[in-house]
Amino acid sequence: MDRRFLESRVGITVITLAVLLLVDTYMHTLPFLHRVPRPFRLWTWQSAQVLVCLGAVALLHRLRPRAALLELGLGPLTGRALGFCAVAVLPMVLTYGAAAGFQVHLGWTDIVTQAVTVPLAEEVLYRGYVLGQLQRRAGWSFWGAALVGLAPFALGHLYQSVRAGHGLWGVAGVLAITGLGHLFFSWLLERWGDLWVPIGMHALMNLSWDAFDVDATALGGTQANVARFTTVGLALGLTLFLRRGQPGWGATPPVSRSSWSYRD
Repeated sequence: MDRRFLESRVGITVITLAVLLLVDTYMHTLPFLHRVPRPFRLWTWQSAQVLVCLGAVALLHRLRPRAALLELGLGPLTGRALGFCAVAVLPMVLTYGAAAGFQVHLGWTDIVTQAVTVPLAEEVLYRGYVLGQLQRRAGWSFWGAALVGLAPFALGHLYQSVRAGHGLWGVAGVLAITGLGHLFFSWLLERWGDLWVPIGMHALMNLSWDAFDVDATALGGTQANVARFTTVGLALGLTLFLRRGQPGWGATPPVSRSSWSYRD
């Protein structure tokens, strides 16, 4: 295929959507995964998901590994990002913890899944890769690029409603909550330009929800959602204050192709 087409906005759009379809639809169905015991099966395909996204940007833009990580927003992990996430998630931690008597209901495999593999895989694919490639490389608007991943991300959590036996309104609620979560994490990446921020928020929100056994699905009750939306509101307010006057991720130039020839 002509490299000029691959490097064009149309070519990047086509490739980005093709990788999204491939990873979102087929990655977890690979035959060899059935031979891997749980929970390693989940960790394996989620790790493969991250590697596919890294490989896609490295090959398409001719980037070395470190530059490919930067292309996805995975720069050095900073104390500023960690501190922001820790403060923003406090309403959820304190509310859910108090309701559960601060008794934690998680094993080590649950912690790895909810705080590491799930947020890392989902943020890399839907935000770092799809949002980043469409907005920064293909020239889409932020909202246009963010909306592309909304339906696949929300539908990817539909299994929760099926497992819980939800009716129509329960299904709609899970889709709405997870869809709004996608837009929230996308906006955080746009404002911070650092994928570790949505990864950290995603991980800590997951962890507080599951550690205190709030609900079997993402839906939750009134108290749970008041705490969750308080956390979201706090994160939005802190971001607007801390990132005031700073350019968005879409306004900064992507990693240079010449990084291919530099030493890592």
